[in-house]
Amino acid sequence: MTQKTSLKGNIKKMFHVMNVVKRVSKGYFYSFLADSFFRSIRPYVTIIYTYLILDGLIDKIPQSQLLTYVFWMVGLNVVLEIILKILNYSKAKYLIELDFNLENQIAIKTYELDFCQIEDSSNMKLIQQAKEGSNGNGGLRLYCEYVMTGMIAAVLSIAYGVILLSGMLKKATLVDTSGIAQFLNSPYSLVIIFVSMLIPGIISWFMMKLDNKKSYDVMMGNIEGNRRFSYYFRIASNYKYGKDIRIFGIKDMILNEMKDKKNSVDANWRGYVNFAVRIMSVTFFGNMLLSFIAYAMVGLKAIYGIITIGSVVSYVASITLISKSVGDFLSRYARMHLFNDYLDNYFTYLNLDTKQVYGDVEYVEPKHLEITFDNVSFKYPNVDEYALKNLNFTISNYEKVAIVGPNGAGKTTLVKLLCRLYDASEGEIKINNIPIQNYSKEALYRLYSIVFQDFNLFSYSIEDNIAIGNEIDRDKLDKVIDEVGLSKRIKEMKDGTKTILFQRNKEAGIEVSGGEAQKLAIARALYKESPFVILDEPTAALDPRSEAEIYDKFNLLVNNKTSIFISHRMSSTKFCDRILVLNNGEIAEIGNHESLVKQNGLYNQMWTAQAKYYQK
Repeated sequence: MTQKTSLKGNIKKMFHVMNVVKRVSKGYFYSFLADSFFRSIRPYVTIIYTYLILDGLIDKIPQSQLLTYVFWMVGLNVVLEIILKILNYSKAKYLIELDFNLENQIAIKTYELDFCQIEDSSNMKLIQQAKEGSNGNGGLRLYCEYVMTGMIAAVLSIAYGVILLSGMLKKATLVDTSGIAQFLNSPYSLVIIFVSMLIPGIISWFMMKLDNKKSYDVMMGNIEGNRRFSYYFRIASNYKYGKDIRIFGIKDMILNEMKDKKNSVDANWRGYVNFAVRIMSVTFFGNMLLSFIAYAMVGLKAIYGIITIGSVVSYVASITLISKSVGDFLSRYARMHLFNDYLDNYFTYLNLDTKQVYGDVEYVEPKHLEITFDNVSFKYPNVDEYALKNLNFTISNYEKVAIVGPNGAGKTTLVKLLCRLYDASEGEIKINNIPIQNYSKEALYRLYSIVFQDFNLFSYSIEDNIAIGNEIDRDKLDKVIDEVGLSKRIKEMKDGTKTILFQRNKEAGIEVSGGEAQKLAIARALYKESPFVILDEPTAALDPRSEAEIYDKFNLLVNNKTSIFISHRMSSTKFCDRILVLNNGEIAEIGNHESLVKQNGLYNQMWTAQAKYYQK
């Protein structure tokens, strides 16, 4: 549980939350405020007019006056019911906007954070906590509807009730002058009534504080279990994993993990529910006893003729509502601590600072492009060993460079540094003799077109997957589709380039083969028309000959660009100007194909082992 917050701190947080809600959805903000006001008024309309009607019947006032009271009581209740129905509809309508904008803020923040932060497991957990803080247990909607609406309605209800009960301050002319009657006619009797109303609220507040701490501890303790359960559930329900699950019999392993995580989470909640039931029992019976005392005092006042029969109904109802409202206010105030803890997780994530600082250089000259690694070393966060060590090389304009090496040599890590998804731990990377940190993020992203090893296609149309959010230029689109060899395949499709991939967004979505997916990814890279193109082992799943064909084709397509071809195979090396051979994070060899073969080193061993695959 977070540190205790003062009354001033809680009120400050409440106004901060209200400002956030107002900014995210003004419609929802004004709807729930209006709902609080009218909901608090409604019970007192019935109380006041019931009191007037009963006293009118006893005093035998004209029937027309009684009917007027009835008319106003029914009429006002109907009007209030209509208003509340409209406000409920309005809240439900704007709730969609509220929830979307809250989750949208998490998504936007996730995009804004550095890539290295998103890969960090602690931030993965924080994202899950932020989701809980936005729309889960303790989300902004519940904060508005339970805490703020409840507290506002409770304060108004207490105010109305106190106004009605003020009538008991008037002393009546007593017929019975006994001590008990005189005490009941004195202000001291009101002290007992008010104490009897306040104590149940205090009990509720104290019990709620215990409940808050327990429920928050359980919720936070279940974050990791829920995250892991969600992961296993996604695996079990995602058809992409279906082949491996069936062929290798992984079903029991996944289901057992799901069951284990679910049982641990459920066990924690069962313990909390048992605790909550005990607290509710104590609160209920204590409140019933004290409420009985307050009702008894009002009844005795009526018996001794201090108040009228109609007043009894009014005062008893007011006492009931005040007692309930005091309990609601205190319990919801206590609950505010819990909701603040949840919302702290949400705001903590939104206020998370990025670690990488970008410069203001907006333009990279594509015709005179030069990239230099100057004694660059790198190790991943929380890892002692270096992934890359003392890299020194330069890539010149229009140069084609192959980066090869065994698996785990650091090839993909090098690309991450080049794109500044990570910053070098030591040394410096320069673009056109300017440190990479001096460039804006947009300038760096414009510089590169990359087909990653683990590239992704999305369940959108083919043309959207290629243009990827950019305006679709039909001529350019057709050109890149033809260049990668997909024209015939796409023309055979009923909807052509508007065909949806996969079946997540559309029932008639199509599946594409591994080779077709790679061609679409390459078409995307070509469509972007960046001056620097990187192929980061996207063909690793293909056989060597198919991979060689794709690399040969890609080489022709990027003839006027600076390019890097990354692979643990040799399919891209013969046509490249230079080859960097990585091994254990270090540059083992540099040269062209002919010179490296003659060195009889690691490259020669790799080429000799694979040469048969590329011989025609």
